[in-house]
Amino acid sequence: MPIKFFKILIKTLLLLVLVAILIGLTLPQNYSVNKNIQINANVATVKSLVSDFSLWHTWSPWGKVDPSITFTLGEPSRGIGAHQSWQSDWGYGEMTITSLSQNKMTFNALLKNEHIIEGEITFTEVEGVVNVTCNINGQTNTPLISGYLSIFSEYVLSNTVSLGLNNLQTVAQLRDQKTQLDNDDSKISPSEN
Repeated sequence: MPIKFFKILIKTLLLLVLVAILIGLTLPQNYSVNKNIQINANVATVKSLVSDFSLWHTWSPWGKVDPSITFTLGEPSRGIGAHQSWQSDWGYGEMTITSLSQNKMTFNALLKNEHIIEGEITFTEVEGVVNVTCNINGQTNTPLISGYLSIFSEYVLSNTVSLGLNNLQTVAQLRDQKTQLDNDDSKISPSEN
């Protein structure tokens, strides 16, 4: 009796694994994340924080999401061609700014030499408020599990990008307030203090 039970159990497990593999093969390997936020700051402040990898530590959420992560800045660290790489317990990757205009930055990222990401961050200022939109499109290429990795990647990136935009909002607004206070202080003459 126990042998028959184990045979049925093994057949059931194998069938479940086969079904999981077949489902995984039919899932899309591409994913997309689109998030935006409004920031009460100067567009130049927001753009400088986004297009300079040496400033990403002030707002990027990756250090909180993965405390083991370490970043290495390339030369240049800002503007077109800026490059950074990272290593963590989850793996490694690299990112390069591919274009930068007055109100848009595009970038490419490669994770573990197989997971390709293309993204853009746009900043549009209307009446002192900057609307920042982050679009990320990715593709996973790991055999058999790409579909599952795409679902997982979209979930993780959706939450992480939202957190990053919230951090960017806070940092940009505080920087603009500090700049405004510094400018106001410099207008006051010593005799008025």
